[in-house]
Amino acid sequence: MNLLTLILQIILTIPLTMILSYFNKKENRRLNQLLIPTVYIILIAALIPIVKENIFLIVVFEIFIRNFYITNIINNEKEVNNTTFIIESLLSIIISVLTYNLFISKVDTVIPDPESIRPFIWFLIILFIIYLYRISTKDLIIKRESKKTTYKREKNILQYAKFKNKYSYIVKSKNNKINNTLYAIMVYNDYNTPQIKRSINAYIGLITKRETKYGIMQVSSFERLSDEDSILFVLNDFERKVKSNKSKTKDIFDILTTSYSEKEKQDIKKIYDDIVGFSK
Repeated sequence: MNLLTLILQIILTIPLTMILSYFNKKENRRLNQLLIPTVYIILIAALIPIVKENIFLIVVFEIFIRNFYITNIINNEKEVNNTTFIIESLLSIIISVLTYNLFISKVDTVIPDPESIRPFIWFLIILFIIYLYRISTKDLIIKRESKKTTYKREKNILQYAKFKNKYSYIVKSKNNKINNTLYAIMVYNDYNTPQIKRSINAYIGLITKRETKYGIMQVSSFERLSDEDSILFVLNDFERKVKSNKSKTKDIFDILTTSYSEKEKQDIKKIYDDIVGFSK
């Protein structure tokens, strides 16, 4: 090993120190401290073959320079005297020495010939195709979900418009949140218990004389209730709840939907938000 090689290696230590300092500030991971020096000497051996001999010395020089800088320039001896720094430095040197002995010193040039890198290129191509497929699939899924959301919103608005046209003469509370909540529950109940199903349940209730859920608002009663009766019943109940509510922080929607499960409330709230958005 000649003097010129040694001098060049010492000079090439400076960029390594700067790179390590940069990545430690960005992301202080121990793995960076261990692997970056090894990757660096492989790249230098490929780009500047003249310094290939004993190139692991760059890592050794870098540790000494960094130790000197920390100890004498910024006066922070604790950082280099702790066990972690010593172990990291030793592991970094060991990895670079093994890389040199098992790989760099065994070949004339570190840069692989085209024939040897062909499988790796195909591997990268396959990874890139998979990456493109995942992106395209992700975009397709997002578009489908967006279409579903748009379709659901439009369907909610159409149902709301239908019920408002039909029952606006009943739903006329001075509190618009009560009106919107009523319509949202109507739409929700109509999805889950459509007119035919409500009629069948009402018929069974009349025969069995048991408490049954009647009307579009699905009000439990021993007597038959029409859709209009059920709306009026719930409207009066909502008016009482709002009037008796003393909490100034609790949302009116939450007060009116306390009898529903959390899942039901979430579904009704989505319809409610669509109605409010459409009404603005």
